[in-house]
Amino acid sequence: MIIIINGPCGIGKSTTGERVTWKFDRAVFLDGDAIGAVHPFEIYDDVRIEHLYQTLRHLIAFHIEHGDYHNFVIPYVFETPESLARLQELLADLDDEIYVFRLVCALHVIEQRLCDSSRSPDEVAWHLARAAELVRIQEAAARNGDLGYVVDTTTLTPDAVADVIWGLVHNPDFIARYQKV
Repeated sequence: MIIIINGPCGIGKSTTGERVTWKFDRAVFLDGDAIGAVHPFEIYDDVRIEHLYQTLRHLIAFHIEHGDYHNFVIPYVFETPESLARLQELLADLDDEIYVFRLVCALHVIEQRLCDSSRSPDEVAWHLARAAELVRIQEAAARNGDLGYVVDTTTLTPDAVADVIWGLVHNPDFIARYQKV
């Protein structure tokens, strides 16, 4: 199973992803931001993004073949349905169970989470601006295609969000509906 967790920065993708990973007996946490951390970093660099996606594919294939791991959790920001679909296409032959969730939240809650984080003041300022931008981008893009099954995290802890995701990927009704989409 591959679980992809999408959403703006500051919403808790990585923290939630870690919590979901812990629910499996054996799983690999592949944080897209950490794996794709290159210097220099350009947000809108198609070559960098394709390199990240190919690296994720390579890591998953390696773990399946050599590590006896078959469950993967990938938090990352996808701004367009096409970008998300590209990663799903690359991973499709590795696992027939790929679920994508898009975390949403009231912007003032994201701002509070960012201010309460361990980021430096300069990082917080950048992330606050980027979070607001990503919320607008993702809301608009989601009207034109799939960015993931929406989970509202406004009033939930990361553990509670992980419980929601875990419950959905193990619910036969959800699986049947999701796979028909």
